[in-house]
Amino acid sequence: MNWARAGDFGIWAGLALLVLAESGARQDPYWMQAGCIAALGAGVFLRRSRPLTGLTLVISVQVVILAASLGTTLGVPIALVPAISLLAYASGRRETQLRHFVIMASCEVAALLALGLLLQPDEPVGESVLSWMVMLLLALLLVVLPWLIGRYRAQQVLLTTAGWDRAERIEREHRLEIAQERLRERSRIAEDMHDSVGHELSLIALRAAALEVDAELPERHRNAAKELRQAAATATERLGEIIGVLRDGAAPVVPAQESVEDLVDRAAASGLAVKLVQEGSAELSPMVDRAVHRVVQESLTNASKHAPGAEVTVTVSRVAHQVEVRIADTGAPKPAGVPSTGRGLAGLTERVRLVGGTLTAQPRSTGGFEVVARIPQAGGRPEPEAEKAIESATADERATVRRNARRGLIAAVAAPLAIGLIVGLVALGYYLVTGYSSILRPNVYDTLRVGQPVEEVERLLPAMEMIDAPTERQPAPKNWACRFYRPAPPFSANYAYRLCFSGGALVAKDIVQTGSVEPTPEGTP
Repeated sequence: MNWARAGDFGIWAGLALLVLAESGARQDPYWMQAGCIAALGAGVFLRRSRPLTGLTLVISVQVVILAASLGTTLGVPIALVPAISLLAYASGRRETQLRHFVIMASCEVAALLALGLLLQPDEPVGESVLSWMVMLLLALLLVVLPWLIGRYRAQQVLLTTAGWDRAERIEREHRLEIAQERLRERSRIAEDMHDSVGHELSLIALRAAALEVDAELPERHRNAAKELRQAAATATERLGEIIGVLRDGAAPVVPAQESVEDLVDRAAASGLAVKLVQEGSAELSPMVDRAVHRVVQESLTNASKHAPGAEVTVTVSRVAHQVEVRIADTGAPKPAGVPSTGRGLAGLTERVRLVGGTLTAQPRSTGGFEVVARIPQAGGRPEPEAEKAIESATADERATVRRNARRGLIAAVAAPLAIGLIVGLVALGYYLVTGYSSILRPNVYDTLRVGQPVEEVERLLPAMEMIDAPTERQPAPKNWACRFYRPAPPFSANYAYRLCFSGGALVAKDIVQTGSVEPTPEGTP
């Protein structure tokens, strides 16, 4: 189901009901009602693709109606005005070219003046121009203002969209930086592998060289030891070349075999309040040892950067075939003012994952920050990364903002409509109650005679009088007190009864026209 088209049909139906209600009360010709409804349908269904065309069509119909009705006793039809304001707003939202709108509005205003002078030749020119100026002021309020509001809203949406796009671009760049940091961490792991494996290959080559020069070994064994030494040297050289290709930065200045104790001592010597707590003494594999060193190194760097002056505790526990590294700080006495990019923690997480461990980093409930890494002492295969869709915090926030804005707009529109509906229902109820309480039946009206005392007449009158009495139709003398009553329920008669009293007696009774249509023959005296 096309909900957009269904919404257009609903809007058209609502606006068409206004036209039918007004035209029915005015008893306009059917061709006029059909023309207005057709123009409304075209305007509503064109408001997305050609909004200015739809607006021009509906305004043109209203201009012709105004030109034909101004200065006459027919009254001015206004049922198309809500549609014109709505389409003007829609045109401003989608057709933001000021020149096109100004040309259209100028032509319509000029056409209103020209048609008014042409269709009402007996009307004085001064009055026609005055009426035209009044219509011009109303057009500024009912057409130009909604168009300007729509144009402002369109520009606001463009600016907001540009801001969200920029935020998403920054977020994508941030994700790329994190991915690069993970790759750099893998490069550091490759360097550690080079240092570890290269050391072992060097020992193999050294032992093979010793066997090569051992005079007690047969010649073929010494030749085999020579080949083994050459193969180890070649492997060491090739390993260096590979790591050189992977390395994207300068060579590390930290000693390759630096222990956690040496690292903590170096940090303490630089002024960081740090202490080391070690539990257990199990041997770690070279890759796990380097991972532990890297976690402690990055965590101490973050503590010195983001929590200057804090006390840091490094705990390394080697129990139950697992090594747990916990780095906790007490928090900075003053805000450091250095924003965190998260790239360092992303690299640590990748390093720990690749040796089969897990890493968590979060604020402590007592204040400060804590990093915890748990790794098998012998290392392990890395857990495969779960394939998941990349979530965008900016996109989620934009969706939330749009959802809240949509709810706010619905509330802003629904609240006045609800209040208007309640007030309208109360007013309609009051009108109906007073209308049915002010009915003077024609047979009772016929029994009334001029000269009857007020007391006798009041015994025959209904409980209430009309609230919309046509007092201006037949002015009465100042010393008369006139009352108006309905001959039938509301909306069913075009005349009313007028009873006038003076000196304690009924002095006049007559029928008064209530609308633009003459009273029916049955209602005439």
